[in-house]
Amino acid sequence: MRRFLLLVGLVGALAAAGCARTPLPTTSSSSRLDSLQSENATLRTRLRRVEDSLALRKDVDTGQHYRDLRTLEDRLNRLTYEARTLRDGGRTVRVLPADSLFELGTATLTAAGEKRLRAVTAHLQAAYPRRTVWVEGHADDTPLSEDLQKQFTSNWELSAARATTVVRHLIENSDVDPAQFVAVGYGATDPVASNKTARGRRRNRRVRIAVLPPPR
Repeated sequence: MRRFLLLVGLVGALAAAGCARTPLPTTSSSSRLDSLQSENATLRTRLRRVEDSLALRKDVDTGQHYRDLRTLEDRLNRLTYEARTLRDGGRTVRVLPADSLFELGTATLTAAGEKRLRAVTAHLQAAYPRRTVWVEGHADDTPLSEDLQKQFTSNWELSAARATTVVRHLIENSDVDPAQFVAVGYGATDPVASNKTARGRRRNRRVRIAVLPPPR
């Protein structure tokens, strides 16, 4: 019995000694660990900033920084130009008064109109052989007469027919791929002058020929 009590006492002493050598983490030590980890993260961030600064200084010294900046600026300018050009319906090549191209109230080209379009065709073929050609027909807001309404329901249809006639003429008189042409009729929806005067209405009756930016 005495030997059993001694063994129990010895085990208890060893257990107490073991606990004394490996204490459980306290609140203060946990806070210190958090503080060290936070400081470590801060120092790593500062180190990265210093490294980035040194790399930038090296690029500046070698001129690479300015070359990269110029490349980005050129790219941005190009994208801005393309966006503006597409928004505006392409780069204008010619704006031709409809009265100088067509017989009154029709989509039939006059002899003078065909001559003017031949000059445009030659220019498009020489300068923009692989670009999409955008042809717009525009009209004033004067209602069509009953006779004209037998052929065209509205100014919108008249403007679309005139744009189509111009496209057909350009295709037939050039080697440009027909798939590169687009005909669009705007009717009286996009005036460039007031429709309250005869001069303004003449300006609004027009055909605009443009080229779109090349596909990327």
